[in-house]
Amino acid sequence: MRRDALIAAWVGTAKRRTRLRTAAASACLAAVPALAVLGGPPALAAARAAAVDCRAEAPTEAAAEQMAARCATRVEVADARSELTQVFVEPSGLRTLEAAVTPQRVRKADGSWAKVSTVLRRLDGVVAPEAAAADVTFSNGGTGPFVTWRSGGTTFTLSWEGELRPPRLDGATAIYDEVRPGVALHVTALADGFRHALEVRSADAAGKTDLRTIQYKVGGNAVRRVTEAGAVELVDGSGDVFATTAGASMWDSTSAAGGVAVLRRAVPGVLDEDLRSDGRRAGAAAKVNPVDVRVSGDVMTVEPDMDMLASPDTVYPVFIDPPFNGKRSKWAWANKANKDWDVEDRAWVGRNPFDGVLYRSFFDFDVSSMRGATVLDAHMAIKLDHSFSCDDSWAWLYRTDKITVDSGKRMNWGTRPLPGTQLDSWAGHANEAGGCGKIQPDADAVFDAAAVKNDLHRAVNASAGWQTYTVGLCACNPEGDYESAEDRWKKFFPNTAYLVATYDKAPNRPTPEALSKTTDCYKACTSPAVVRSVKPTLKAGVSDPYKGNLRTTFEVRTAASATATLVSSGTVTDASGTSAEWTVAASLANGSTYYWRAQSKDENNLTGDWSAWQTLVVDTTPPTGLVVTSDEYPYKAWGASVDTKGTFAFTGATGAADYTWSVDQGAATQTAQASAVYTPTKDMVRTMRVVATDVAGNKAPEVVHQFWVSPLPNRCWNWRLDESSGTTAADLGNTDAADPVCGPLTGATVQAQPGTLSGAVSFGPGYLGNAASFTGLGQIQLGGPVLNSRKSFTVMAWVRPADLAAGPEQAVLSQDGEQTSRFALMYRKDANGGAGGWCFVLRDTDTGGTGPTMACATGEEGSSARPAANAWVHLGGVYDAAANRVQIHVMGNQESCDGEMVSAPAGPAWEGGSFVIGRGKAGGAAAHHWRGSIDQVYAHQRVLSAFEICQQAIQ
Repeated sequence: MRRDALIAAWVGTAKRRTRLRTAAASACLAAVPALAVLGGPPALAAARAAAVDCRAEAPTEAAAEQMAARCATRVEVADARSELTQVFVEPSGLRTLEAAVTPQRVRKADGSWAKVSTVLRRLDGVVAPEAAAADVTFSNGGTGPFVTWRSGGTTFTLSWEGELRPPRLDGATAIYDEVRPGVALHVTALADGFRHALEVRSADAAGKTDLRTIQYKVGGNAVRRVTEAGAVELVDGSGDVFATTAGASMWDSTSAAGGVAVLRRAVPGVLDEDLRSDGRRAGAAAKVNPVDVRVSGDVMTVEPDMDMLASPDTVYPVFIDPPFNGKRSKWAWANKANKDWDVEDRAWVGRNPFDGVLYRSFFDFDVSSMRGATVLDAHMAIKLDHSFSCDDSWAWLYRTDKITVDSGKRMNWGTRPLPGTQLDSWAGHANEAGGCGKIQPDADAVFDAAAVKNDLHRAVNASAGWQTYTVGLCACNPEGDYESAEDRWKKFFPNTAYLVATYDKAPNRPTPEALSKTTDCYKACTSPAVVRSVKPTLKAGVSDPYKGNLRTTFEVRTAASATATLVSSGTVTDASGTSAEWTVAASLANGSTYYWRAQSKDENNLTGDWSAWQTLVVDTTPPTGLVVTSDEYPYKAWGASVDTKGTFAFTGATGAADYTWSVDQGAATQTAQASAVYTPTKDMVRTMRVVATDVAGNKAPEVVHQFWVSPLPNRCWNWRLDESSGTTAADLGNTDAADPVCGPLTGATVQAQPGTLSGAVSFGPGYLGNAASFTGLGQIQLGGPVLNSRKSFTVMAWVRPADLAAGPEQAVLSQDGEQTSRFALMYRKDANGGAGGWCFVLRDTDTGGTGPTMACATGEEGSSARPAANAWVHLGGVYDAAANRVQIHVMGNQESCDGEMVSAPAGPAWEGGSFVIGRGKAGGAAAHHWRGSIDQVYAHQRVLSAFEICQQAIQ
């Protein structure tokens, strides 16, 4: 059977074996009825699998968990796959790790994986292996490099002098004939690198060709350096070594002293391939000598042993390497003679019958994914290629320290002395040469004693959690005997070495969460928490590395100690990744302090760590004695006037954490300060309500503080527009003693706000005396703001439109923003479904794109509020900041208050600029010009009642 087929068969056997072992473990640990699900005719099982989308792999661990449980079969975690390892999720939720020591698969450019194959193919002008872990290509002939190795952005090349012929391909080897007379160049693809060797085919060729120094041209941007041991290292741009050579050597083609027949009698199982030397390796009986390698600049020089080439005992052809390997393989070997040559692709154990030297082999397994896991089952397996004995002979497995050399290389004999920590032993034999009377196929060596599982468990649960688990194979027993016995000699395939482990991980430590503010606590909801409930609900985030269902136990004690008095405990069941909640069963005492913690256990009874202790203080007593006082607004007494800021002090509430207050059923404000600042916007009787709350959430009884707000002084502005000429409109606000609404202010100094005429504005007959007349291009603008448009205000005017069809909007009064009018008292043609109407408009923001808030009079047929050209009408616009509403008042009858008032909700308030008569603003420019007359303009910084507006209109 070919080795590839043997490996495939062995891996299949190992996986089937793992499934059986895992199924047994699952049955014991979780009682999962997997066999019942998997049972039945194959056709039925296939139909079930197809119906629920069952596959051999899933992209993520979470997806693999779901599929394994749904399909009752093991599923590989695709994103955990590497060149060396695979992780499987079992139906029970357990994990199985299969770790190799040589690359088993490689990731292709499209992201998919392919089985390692070093068979060479010609592709796009180069020769390349079908699937190798190293990105190596060979020349297809010509003058370029015969090897190109890429590692990320780093490249390494080797070139030969002169032009190469197109190579002959022999499996993984490209052979370039006649690179010198009688000399061929062999280049062989390895799973994680390459090796090259010159084949000197005869003594005649050696004598005619100068081989004292063999030079290769080195290229690419990889840094090259030679170690003290004579190996060459390739270093990438990050300073990491990505490839190295073994110590270079040369070997001849000696098959055996005394001939092959003698050797076969001495070693019954010797194979032809063991004896044959080629460009890949030395034969078992070949003479092997080291050679020197130097790298200087862009030249690598190899200096063969010229005495060996000239010796009459040398059997040609002779091969001169070195190989270049990547650092992906994780195995090494040692021999007692510390001979530094390459054993190629076999792991040797025992006494080599050809030279009597003792060998041991070592294997590193990546177990980083198992850190902190509980190992339920484990075994190490490797396939035996050949044994000296035709009968069973023993090999022992020991745990040792990590390999200290690069992959597939020799370690010093004393570096990893064996015996070490014994794990298991195995007896077997394999011999395909026929020397045992029949073909003995390769054998599966399986080391599965309990010591393997137990020792691996200790390793992955060590304080640092081992990333690598290293074992050594030896022909020696624990006492060190038998290693020199020739019948113990064995050769194993290192690319079939697997560590297979089934494992689980205990639930994670619960994470205590904040208690519920709505039922248990208020300000202090995490440790140390203060609760107002004698039976609070405790919460902890629970999770399991493998997403199992968890049983979480809570306990409450009188002290933060496992030996303190247990007050209450209970267990709840929750899925991983959720919050476990448990309500304390026993009533806790008010004023006492308690301590609680939580711990989770999974379906396999693996128990996680306890959470940290959490402190709990019980407080069910609300604060008392709250008193509210204010210097500006005393209790049930006249205080300051509207728009005067007042400070209200909250005192006497012992233990209060914050206060919630409101005025006149308005929005509640919460503050940690023992005071509130409030500015009344309405006069007369106002009521403040205050509630004190302590840290646990206990609320004191509500305290009511009634206070009386004095009315605002009557500040107002009035432009009567009685001038007959000029460019100034006088402000008569607060100067006319006969004005019933805007009379003088007692004890106050008032600064007049005159307006400036510009554009086509003139004075002429008005409603009372003269009025300002506008033709659609003029305005009267004040030097700055008159009204604080964030607060309540009222504006009024008598108007007589001249041309209502002249534009869609005509503004009587407005206040500028940067882009648009803050407010406008105006005529809008689009009001009332296009019939037109008088409107009071407030813009929500100072942008042209935001829609307005407005109140528009309906102006029904026959109503004096209906807009009509050349007819006087009184308009009033009101913004009530306290009620957040806008109003339009329209009165067309000069003898009474007959008319219409419409109210609508207002939008957000913002501060406007200059007060303007006769136009509005849009898009940052003057707009909505008035056509007609305007008279008796008033502005008040307060809300006027309907009676006051009427009184102003009919004076």
